[in-house]
Amino acid sequence: MASDWRQQFRENIAKLFRDANDDLLATAGRKTRSVSSELAAARKEILELTQVPKKKTAADRPPEVKEATPKPQATATDADKDSKVAALEAKLAKLMETLTQLEEMKKQIEEQKKQSDTLARELAEKEQREKLLLSKLEESSKAGPVIVLTSPGDNSTVDVNFVQLAGVVEDEKGLRQLEIYINDKPLVRGGERGIRVTAETTPRRLEFQERVSLQKGSNRIKVHAVDSDDIVTEKAVTVRYVERLKNVWAVVIGIDKYPNIRQLKYAVNDAGLFYDHLVKRNQIPAENVVLLLDQDATLLKIKSVLGTDLKNKAGKDDMVVIFFAGHGATERDAQSPDGDGLEKYLLPFEADLKDLYATALPMEELSRIFNRIRSERLIFIADACYSGASGGRTIGAGGMRASISEAFIERIAGGRGRVIMTASGANEVSAEKDELGHGVFTYYLIEGLKGAADIDKDGVVTVDEAFNYVSRQVPAATAQEQHPVKKGTVEGRLILSITQ
Repeated sequence: MASDWRQQFRENIAKLFRDANDDLLATAGRKTRSVSSELAAARKEILELTQVPKKKTAADRPPEVKEATPKPQATATDADKDSKVAALEAKLAKLMETLTQLEEMKKQIEEQKKQSDTLARELAEKEQREKLLLSKLEESSKAGPVIVLTSPGDNSTVDVNFVQLAGVVEDEKGLRQLEIYINDKPLVRGGERGIRVTAETTPRRLEFQERVSLQKGSNRIKVHAVDSDDIVTEKAVTVRYVERLKNVWAVVIGIDKYPNIRQLKYAVNDAGLFYDHLVKRNQIPAENVVLLLDQDATLLKIKSVLGTDLKNKAGKDDMVVIFFAGHGATERDAQSPDGDGLEKYLLPFEADLKDLYATALPMEELSRIFNRIRSERLIFIADACYSGASGGRTIGAGGMRASISEAFIERIAGGRGRVIMTASGANEVSAEKDELGHGVFTYYLIEGLKGAADIDKDGVVTVDEAFNYVSRQVPAATAQEQHPVKKGTVEGRLILSITQ
């Protein structure tokens, strides 16, 4: 209404200007015609007064009178005529001056009229622009809900059959409906369609987090929001599910009954618990997981399974998980690349402290074995220690204790896509506890993999989430005497467990 009033006002003002200019032009035109008429009359009169009478011919002359006639003299009539002509010429000059002024006035009025027309046109164009802007503002005020998806990313690829959909939707006028579609079908959860907004409420903001099951291949997830003005906004992402669960290869080793060195209590329990988690909970095919316990975990068997079987089976895109629960040990070696003069070993079933070189698996050899495996996603988890302290999963050769460098962990984690996680620092003890029936590290690791470590509640536990969890729980359970260590990185998320 306000814009219509302004437009009408501007049109009325423009009309007043045009009418005034037209009146002025009409008046000037009338005066010009009047002056032109007076000029014509004055010129005619002057012409008549100044015209010389035509001379008569001989035939027209009367018979010649012999008496001589006197020569005519100037009369008063001629003087009057000259005076009248002079007056008419003066009037003519004034009329010419008036006519010139009128013509100049007409030009000014015409110019003023053009300026008025230009101003009116500019005002009309401005009015049109204002209308267009107001229209755009009105249209923008009718914009639909705003949808922001925080996960998953568009055109992402996952190797589990579900994703966690999370995001927020906002609308100033209030939301009337919010629904989620997977491959053009409404998301159904617990017998009801995904997210619903009750008819009694129109919230302005809704945060959502939903587990969405995927089918193999490409999946289109769409969020559909409707506000109180029935304006609809949709946002969609595409997620590709590539099944890789069957391409997980694992070797799980647990040794309690060492024949030549101090035995452990719960390493076999730890290995069994980790194996069950992989096969029963994560549903990795049993044929993809090798379990070596006690007498089966000889040096030859371990090297054969890791260095030959995994080398032949695991492809570049597969994932390899190696778990070891047992003793670790150190031995003096001046050639150690770690700068501490010690070689570190994992102790297989037949390990002999008197001949670790021949009966144990040195970290240098373990690194070479890892280099033989083609997979670019390799996780090595060791619930063992090397400090030689009593009461833990370590044996000191000859009672030797030394300051051990953790450089060997970084060394074996140095390959592409490797992550090494150990139960404790190099100079700490990896403890077992009777009340847990397990090593402290393995017990809390499995608790985390079951879901306690899933901080973002997306249904999966990554290596980083698992490590963050044990880094809090293990020190708390061991009076700060044991601190897990993780080295190495892998591009993207490295999923270690599925919790749902």
